[in-house]
Amino acid sequence: MSLTLVTNPVGSSAQKLFAGFLPIDFVFKREDIAITSVTAGTGGAKISHAGDLSAYLLPGDSVYFYSVGTNYTYNKTATVLSVTAGEVTTDADYIETGTGGYMNYFKNYYVELQCVHKANSDINLLPFSIESDGDNAGNITIDVSIMNDLNNQRGAIVQGQDTGSFQEFEVKYRQVYEGSAEAFTLLDEKLVIVLYATEAPEGGVILNQFDLPTIYLGYPAALAVANSGGIVGNNTEMVYEELDINQQLVTSGTLGTIAQDLNGFLVWEWLETATVNNNTKYINFDFRTASVFDFLDPDFAYPDFLTQ
Repeated sequence: MSLTLVTNPVGSSAQKLFAGFLPIDFVFKREDIAITSVTAGTGGAKISHAGDLSAYLLPGDSVYFYSVGTNYTYNKTATVLSVTAGEVTTDADYIETGTGGYMNYFKNYYVELQCVHKANSDINLLPFSIESDGDNAGNITIDVSIMNDLNNQRGAIVQGQDTGSFQEFEVKYRQVYEGSAEAFTLLDEKLVIVLYATEAPEGGVILNQFDLPTIYLGYPAALAVANSGGIVGNNTEMVYEELDINQQLVTSGTLGTIAQDLNGFLVWEWLETATVNNNTKYINFDFRTASVFDFLDPDFAYPDFLTQ
């Protein structure tokens, strides 16, 4: 019996950074028992293995088995016909002798993950576990980014979330199946750090990246900005720039203005009838204070949206 962590997104470093709200996948491989051989049995393929499963498997149960022959590979789910010590005969067609491989036979199987407090692994940061039974072949992927979504919504009341811009947690897992009583295993090299906003992360590598959000013409969309206090002598404006594929300016304009010395809130809606230039590939939006001569430098010079 084995469950192998095939892909650990944290890797071999004790600290790795992830962009929030994107998948953080832990990939496992399940192989319940090793196969010695696949040979001809009464009514179908006979699977030989170490041990005795007659107290667990019954005729009519389903198993998955994988075994390689000279010209044929068994890779299928089959119904159990009979069980004896060291052998399971199935209704799968016998093609040729297979050697090695594995069989998955556990009933009601799934892998259970918990996202736990970095200082106390007994504290589950979610009010539930994250579970997946994978496919019959034993390939199981579990995405823990649901942890990020829920914790970010609930805010700082959640233990383990240090600020609104990032959070830290660890992961532990176990197999669950009929008759099991496994304890959780805490992953080594395990600290997961998720960023929700950053300008230039220092001392770490972001393993997944924020994609540019896409504006789809004809779909409802809006941008909103707020101004807590105007600057004397200057208006505050929401502006945009359309850029081509080389990020060269195509056109620009103003979407709204808050007059000097005033507080205000601007909302700009992307109308169903709105269009962009044929050469436009990106759109930048800025909320900036205008002077007589020019705008103040924007905080970011990268494209905000990809047009579609």
